[in-house]
Amino acid sequence: MIDLLAPGGGLQRAIPHYEDRAEQRAMSEAVARSIADERPLIVEAGTGTGKTLAYLVPALQSGKRIVVSTGTRTLQDQIARHDVPLLRSILAKPFSAVVLKGIGNYVCKRKLAEAMSRGGAVTKIDVSLGSLADWSENSETGDRAEVEWLAEGAPLWTEVTTTPDARIGPRCPYFERCFITQARRAAESAQLILVNHHLYFADRALRAINPGAKVLPDHDAVIFDEAHQLEDVATEHFGARISTAKLAELVRDAHLSLARMPLWTGRASVDMIQAVERSGIALFSQLRSALIAADEHDAGRVPMPSGMFEHPERQTAWFRLDTALEELARTAEAESEPPPDEEESSHAGARASLSGLARRARELRDDLATIAEQRQKSHVYWGEARSTGTFLSASPIDVADLVRRHIITAGPTPIFTSATLTAAGDFAYTRTRLGLDDAEELLVSSPFDYARQAMLYVPRDLPPVNDGFSAAAAERVTELLAITTGRAFLLFTSHRALREATARLAALPFPRLVQGEAPRATLIDRFRTTPNAVLLGTSSFWEGVDVPGDALSLVVIDRLPFAPHTDPLIAARMQARAEAGEDPFATIQLPAAAIALKQGFGRLIRRRDDRGIVAILDGRIVTRGYGKVFMETLPVGLPRSSSIEQVRRWWAAAPGSA
Repeated sequence: MIDLLAPGGGLQRAIPHYEDRAEQRAMSEAVARSIADERPLIVEAGTGTGKTLAYLVPALQSGKRIVVSTGTRTLQDQIARHDVPLLRSILAKPFSAVVLKGIGNYVCKRKLAEAMSRGGAVTKIDVSLGSLADWSENSETGDRAEVEWLAEGAPLWTEVTTTPDARIGPRCPYFERCFITQARRAAESAQLILVNHHLYFADRALRAINPGAKVLPDHDAVIFDEAHQLEDVATEHFGARISTAKLAELVRDAHLSLARMPLWTGRASVDMIQAVERSGIALFSQLRSALIAADEHDAGRVPMPSGMFEHPERQTAWFRLDTALEELARTAEAESEPPPDEEESSHAGARASLSGLARRARELRDDLATIAEQRQKSHVYWGEARSTGTFLSASPIDVADLVRRHIITAGPTPIFTSATLTAAGDFAYTRTRLGLDDAEELLVSSPFDYARQAMLYVPRDLPPVNDGFSAAAAERVTELLAITTGRAFLLFTSHRALREATARLAALPFPRLVQGEAPRATLIDRFRTTPNAVLLGTSSFWEGVDVPGDALSLVVIDRLPFAPHTDPLIAARMQARAEAGEDPFATIQLPAAAIALKQGFGRLIRRRDDRGIVAILDGRIVTRGYGKVFMETLPVGLPRSSSIEQVRRWWAAAPGSA
């Protein structure tokens, strides 16, 4: 294994511009030991380590079945399209690898056939239905990623894909030809299975509820890449969540089931579905108004008052929806049972759809009751009124025990890795949040020469972040952009700050790309191919974005990325730490912000020949005592200045920087 990654080994022979990385070999040895000894491992591998190959080589040479779970589809696709073919060319023993994505990433042949049968109604939404059908006939995977001509968020895709709740399984007439069925069967015999965190936790949550049920095949080890995202993913999958969108999907599918099931006809059935729709609209309308009124700081997510559903009108609306959902579930369940004289194949798919509809209606009813009654003291209850709908959630305050139970002790050996798992060189925050008390640990530094490649600029003359900061920051950003002639990421900690900066920087003499103008991937592609471009974005651009080379020479971070203490989850977690006798700022907000800052910083230097400037405009990093944690989280040896003139001279001294 080490020979493959060492100078003169298979990796050097297989790739151009090979660079020897001792850090990569150290990580690879640790991963091999973890898999062999079946001991959990946590590894921070600095940018440039080559961590993907560092874990894939020992994983594949172990002879065991391994799941690799990524935080983003981008990394999942990169491994499948680049790393797997590379390893097939250098490993002596052949191996099989399969990509598994969430159900919504695959076209559903049943839903596509239904859309085609409706014809005109869908064609008016998107004239590409025929093209989608042609693609489906010729595709081997049915993966949404293949349909590059279909715009992200296109309404048509929601018409031709399904959800875990709506999938009807073996009774579907298309089950044997189903892309999901085929992908899962391929995974049963694969040595390497590539998934994302959401799918992996969906599998764990399903196994917890229904022993014997599973989404993924049994496996020997799981490697979580981008593991810093796991707490958020676990919080989502082990909580309860309802929304206007989820209710609308149920109503839509109920109408479709009605159209496909001749026996389930009549005015009574239509009225029953409409009762769910009307009562849902009435309840969510009242809840939305209450959430908007409670959102004094325009924060989006707000805590739900304990008596929110005790308000007479809201309680009445809740009870009406509860009754309507139960009636829909009971009727659909009864109609899903075939009469004794019906042929086995007759209406099998439609009856399975009704059975699934009954299950979904009851699950939505149960989740609504969980959120309304707020009986679980281990959860925090919150809501959000977005432009896309209204959302209500019950989220576990602490997921450490859940991760320990469903991941650490579940059987497969877990390995956690990311470029950002430590704050000031300490794994304590990640260990505590994910319950990794007994995991071995390894901290592998980046091989990049930050003393030569990067400059950190922290001005001391800007106003405090809440006192005339935005205008002064915009002026300083303009000066910095003039130094590097654009070629910059401007990263903001809030959408409000992004909007303000977008307005103040409207007259930039460089091509400007702003989050929200196009899908994230499209903006990144435009940035790479547009000379001197400037991209403005919030949290989704702080990580998982790789722009090596001259296209990116400046990263500006407006404020230290503290999560707002008004966020319901953050507030509940801080309160829990305070009740345990700990400092909530030091144990929750500070390490989380330091790790987030390291993610943003990591956008700049992606190769050994990269060179550039990181500007952190928030002076608290050098004026407050806690700033030391941030500075110790950034790379060792990083030169720093508070003088923009010195930064200008440093940049001008680089060959070819002018």
